[in-house]
Amino acid sequence: MPEPILSLRGVSKAFDRNRVLNEVDLDVGAGEVLALLGENGAGKSTLVNIVSGSLRRDNGTIAWEGRPVVFHDAAEGIRAGIIHIHQELSIISSLSVMENLFIGDYAAGSFGLIDRKALRTRAQALLAEVGAGHLDPRTEAGLLSTAEQQMVEIAKALARDARLLVLDEPTAALTPHEAEALFRVVRMLRTRGVGVIFISHRLEEVFAIADRIVVLRDGGVVSDLPVAETSREQVIADMTGRIFQGFVRPADPARGAPRLTVEDIVDGRHVGPVSFELGEGEILGIFGLVGSGRTELLELIAGIRHPAAGTIRRDGRPAIPADPGAAWASGIAILPEGRKRNGILPDLSVEENLVVAHRQAGPALLGRPEERQLAADYRGRLGIVAADLRQPISSLSGGNQQKVLLARCLATRPSILLLDEPTHGVDVRTKSDIYRTIQALAEDGTSVVFVSSELPEVLALASTVLVLSKGRQALYAPNRDLAEETVLAAAFAHS
Repeated sequence: MPEPILSLRGVSKAFDRNRVLNEVDLDVGAGEVLALLGENGAGKSTLVNIVSGSLRRDNGTIAWEGRPVVFHDAAEGIRAGIIHIHQELSIISSLSVMENLFIGDYAAGSFGLIDRKALRTRAQALLAEVGAGHLDPRTEAGLLSTAEQQMVEIAKALARDARLLVLDEPTAALTPHEAEALFRVVRMLRTRGVGVIFISHRLEEVFAIADRIVVLRDGGVVSDLPVAETSREQVIADMTGRIFQGFVRPADPARGAPRLTVEDIVDGRHVGPVSFELGEGEILGIFGLVGSGRTELLELIAGIRHPAAGTIRRDGRPAIPADPGAAWASGIAILPEGRKRNGILPDLSVEENLVVAHRQAGPALLGRPEERQLAADYRGRLGIVAADLRQPISSLSGGNQQKVLLARCLATRPSILLLDEPTHGVDVRTKSDIYRTIQALAEDGTSVVFVSSELPEVLALASTVLVLSKGRQALYAPNRDLAEETVLAAAFAHS
């Protein structure tokens, strides 16, 4: 192992009575890519927040470049050379790329004037280092793609002379091509002696980029091994305490009369024409590359956007929802992509987040005792881990927040359930729980449409597969011996 630049010994942390980290030992070497893995709630986020200075440890010691340190806040960690790039990027959309790169350090002259030409030159050099030399530093950052914004964040880390970079789910919203571009940058940083802590739920990426894998479970380190000395199966077993059988069997083909019929639907910009039928108890998996119109198609069905042409029928009758409220009231529930941006109500409790759609979906009103019982029922049904249903939902792990959002949908007893990336950013155990829930719903007659960027997930769970390519329908077929190559070829059909 390279000489450690970061060493943790006996680091512990508790929130109230909940012990999140338990005497963690961890080393990160200069020029090493360390993958930090674990299920949601294992303590990963708490650990890297302590490393970066965003949280204070309760016990234990931290040595940085061989010297004991105590970071009182993230700013002290940044000054030391520890840069934490969160899953939710911190780009300021209204500022230019170069203003984001040097925020707080514009090197103003003696009269307080900023030399924008010099700033642009410095920005161009940094962007070129991370493979983003095509970007104009004067561009408004909010106009960039997610992948481009991420490269700006990494360039910003170089501007701050990063010695340790923490990447939290950096590829969650990237295409495979964009992810490989990111990996090239990570490899470049490794050759420069920059340490990298890489957090991801995508094990194929971990084995492609990491030198060493550390697995946390229940706040403690359960394994710490070079990549060459472990395997995907062993890592999953370490994470869950058991060998996880990756995917459930495909559901049976559709049964019953069509519950939803979509005919030549077009939104005029992102989608169309698309046609399909959804039967009672059917699971329709929608696959496509980022930007293929998957989310937009769900939004057309859910009343979030309106079609420019085409028809939507429910049980044979025209039924284009006027708005999302009308869709919910008619028995269509949607779990949106991006739980932090579009899903959770962060200032409300777990219970309030869970029951809010039930309050709006129909005329029946629940009182507080009934709502509390409803929330408790779904907490048990979906295995939501929360000390108290009255605690803020923002205090839960990402996987448990996702389960609350799924429970919100199920509490309205929908006949049609729309799921947009339901397993995005969650660990293997939570994925397994969600798979079992979807299959059980279908067996009970609920019609399910789900979008996923993970092709093995689509082929394992869906009874019918719909592939979109640049908004157009490229494949629609029963999931009977569908090959990955066939589905991928359809996804690239109009690229």
